[in-house]
Amino acid sequence: MIARPLARPRSPEVRLSHTKLPASLLLTYGGPMLALAYLLFFVQFYFLKFATDVLLLPPAAVGMLFAIAKLWNAVSDPFVGSWSDRTRSRLGRRRPYLLAALPLLVLGFAPLWTPPAELATGATLTWVGAALLLFYTAFTLYQLPHAALGAELSRDSHQRTRLFGVRQMSFTAGMLGAFAAIQVAMNADDPRAMAALLAVPGALVAAVLLAITPLAVREPEPDGVRSGGTGLLAGLRDVLRNPPARVLLLVYLVESVGVGAVGVMAPYVAEYLLLRPDVVGTLPAAYVIAGVVTIPLWVRVSRVVGKRETWLASMWLAAAAFGGMWFVGAGAVIPLMLLLIVAGAAMGSGSVLSASIMADLIDVDEQHTGERKEGVYSAAMQFVLKLGTTLTTAASGVLLHAAGFTPNVEQSPGSLLAIRLLFAGLPCVGFVVGGLLYWRALRRPQPATRVAALPAGD
Repeated sequence: MIARPLARPRSPEVRLSHTKLPASLLLTYGGPMLALAYLLFFVQFYFLKFATDVLLLPPAAVGMLFAIAKLWNAVSDPFVGSWSDRTRSRLGRRRPYLLAALPLLVLGFAPLWTPPAELATGATLTWVGAALLLFYTAFTLYQLPHAALGAELSRDSHQRTRLFGVRQMSFTAGMLGAFAAIQVAMNADDPRAMAALLAVPGALVAAVLLAITPLAVREPEPDGVRSGGTGLLAGLRDVLRNPPARVLLLVYLVESVGVGAVGVMAPYVAEYLLLRPDVVGTLPAAYVIAGVVTIPLWVRVSRVVGKRETWLASMWLAAAAFGGMWFVGAGAVIPLMLLLIVAGAAMGSGSVLSASIMADLIDVDEQHTGERKEGVYSAAMQFVLKLGTTLTTAASGVLLHAAGFTPNVEQSPGSLLAIRLLFAGLPCVGFVVGGLLYWRALRRPQPATRVAALPAGD
């Protein structure tokens, strides 16, 4: 239970935020996220293969570097979230961080794809390790305050779903752009030169697009209720004392462990399992496009059925799709594409509705603490997501190494089993376990003394 006294009633100015959000705000807030997604997924989905097959670095070492960088990314989330909650400046709470992240994103992303060719293996590992740390630090500085800003732009539950829906559609479109770039790089005569050619201009264009949000979106005016809290530890205690927030975070952690290696394994699946490296961008495109085009449908369904029930149904759908992917083999492009369409649609639902439900839980916290802590709650959600993906990313390199993976040759049955397990088996299990946990929480009676029942999201 959240133990602090109830807050004073909300002011009339805050009540006005229940009005319908204009399309211009939805676009200037959510639209630029495609640029951040391009940078993130070009790194997340391709760098391990680029490092092992092009830079010829040991997969276990690269996997550990990824794990360290992403663990740092996760650990830094609560600090950035709490700082942005309590920042007071002429630009507001969130925009100083959004602007500061832009040059750091360029300086972290571009060097990953341009290490000097004359460097020895150890020096190259040091180079890419430093670049990964800088990139993920900059990613946190932008992504966390951006998510917190979305949670405070409206108090209306459905308007939040619209807002996060546009954000996720744009983010997913950026993923599609990343897969297109990956296919160009993988099929180039000189993948190293092509990756560099895509990386440097791409980082500069991304920085320009990402500047739109802090320059065009005005933050809501803070008042006494909207204080960011007294500090990081107090804020995290409030999150953990909120029962439905604990449930949501646990489900999110389990699912993120499951899907943590899907993107990383996609190039391996195309080249070594399907024996069709030419479709390394086509297959993920089916996944991404399905996620984008079905988000408006999920938003409408959630308004009628409820956010919780809609999200739960999408979990079962994702589990079935990833379970079917276990059985695809060489040349099975069409079956895998159909399953990816189903999985992409389900993932689009979960990404939007989980963020919208968490924003509703921030309102519950405010009612019992008198504080607005969008940054801390968003950070908690991102922390469990990144913790789960970090664990699986680290395991992916180690598992490939243990299975006897050798780059650029026909793989052994053990290597193929490892790829199949990471790409299909773990996601299926993750969604089954996450769905059972969430289903159990929905069926559990809510005692009258218990604060913060799971919001219906109508």
